[in-house]
Amino acid sequence: MAEKQTTGFNHNDDIDEFLAYLYRPSPKPSLDRSQFWHSVVNPNEVFFSTEHSGKWCIFRGPAEIDDAWDKIVESVKAGRLSHAKVSTALGRAMYGDRQVICVYTQNWTDLDELMEARDVLRELGFTEQLGYKRDIDTKNRVYGENEFYLHA
Repeated sequence: MAEKQTTGFNHNDDIDEFLAYLYRPSPKPSLDRSQFWHSVVNPNEVFFSTEHSGKWCIFRGPAEIDDAWDKIVESVKAGRLSHAKVSTALGRAMYGDRQVICVYTQNWTDLDELMEARDVLRELGFTEQLGYKRDIDTKNRVYGENEFYLHA
């Protein structure tokens, strides 16, 4: 009878080694299990989440998230977008095996600012309808049917 081969770790392995494997870091959001978020900030701006800030939410599966995130990072670093973050593999279960990219704006009451960011996202290939969520609604735990302030 052939011996069954296993992969991964067993109870004889060092627990620290196991935890290092389980929560391993990666520059790719689809693989990073060391933190819940990766973020990037426009080098020409200071961003703080306030009652006036908000974000466009882009949802992708693990197979598409890394390429989508790379596009966002490039645009933020080029100064075309303000600030962005992406959920990692560690937090994927929160979104039903999807990950979210949040692209922030400073002031949700400034429709021109919101639509300028949305136009950049369209240019980057995010042409599907996206939801815009105010940070105050996130703070107040508004989720579900009325989660998004705006769709575009």
